[in-house]
Amino acid sequence: MTDSRPTLGVGMVGYAFMGRVHSQAWRSVASFFDLPARPVMAALAGRSPERTAEAAATLGWAAVETDWKRLLERDDVQIVDICTPGDSHADIAIAALEAGKHVICEKPLANTVAEAEAMAAAARAAAARGVRSMVAFNYRRVPAVALARRFVEEGRLGEIRHVRAQYLQDWIVDPEFPLVWRLQKDKAGSGA
Repeated sequence: MTDSRPTLGVGMVGYAFMGRVHSQAWRSVASFFDLPARPVMAALAGRSPERTAEAAATLGWAAVETDWKRLLERDDVQIVDICTPGDSHADIAIAALEAGKHVICEKPLANTVAEAEAMAAAARAAAARGVRSMVAFNYRRVPAVALARRFVEEGRLGEIRHVRAQYLQDWIVDPEFPLVWRLQKDKAGSGA
């Protein structure tokens, strides 16, 4: 049986932890959801030719680029998926939107208010041309979150006057854990 849906080529920047997660999602999304188009993993961009090629082969990407700007020039890429440290998100997202590419950007979206404002302005301008953008909030479809949203929408919780949320993970409590970019304010901003 052949798939007659149109394709959307994805170009992803970054192949570490979130790049692996997004690759799995791109490989399997059409099996779980009735999509109007079929995503195609067109090209993976990373700085190291060897490591990017190895990641592309492992994760299922068709081609490799060592400069993310090349994704913007490719006719087979309609979506740019940004899975890099936060200090590069604004530059990549704005350039991709200006090039007419749809954008999915991981968190943290921006490291400064100025970056966030520039990204929002670029997204508004792109949306006026039919180009979409989004932040990858992976918990938005979790059943408990969906139920809480429904309770709020239905007014079952009364008038919401204050919300306090915490993001608790223990993966970096080990003193032997390396100083990754997520722990460096200049790269991660305030974090997810």
